[in-house]
Amino acid sequence: MSDEATRYPVQVAGIDYELEPQPVRASLSDSPAALWGFQVHVLRDGALVGIKTCFVGRVRVHTKAPAAVDGPMAALLPILHEVAVGKITERLAEGEAGDEIVFA
Repeated sequence: MSDEATRYPVQVAGIDYELEPQPVRASLSDSPAALWGFQVHVLRDGALVGIKTCFVGRVRVHTKAPAAVDGPMAALLPILHEVAVGKITERLAEGEAGDEIVFA
């Protein structure tokens, strides 16, 4: 696996951004994770303009890919990123590039 960070290019209202998800954290318990949290750095022209702290719930993941909720992180991560990038793109379209908590 590469050490290079994953970046997702998005364009909103003619402005190019890159969204860079950070490591995922799950709730610590003996039961299956119900919520995953992670930061996504919002970059414009290589400069950090905001940090979105994203929370994605088990039900949301299950609606996109039922097997991913209990599967390995390699199966879960693309779903978490897809959901977060979609929600952050909506927020960018609303003019919210700065720091905030996002429930996706």
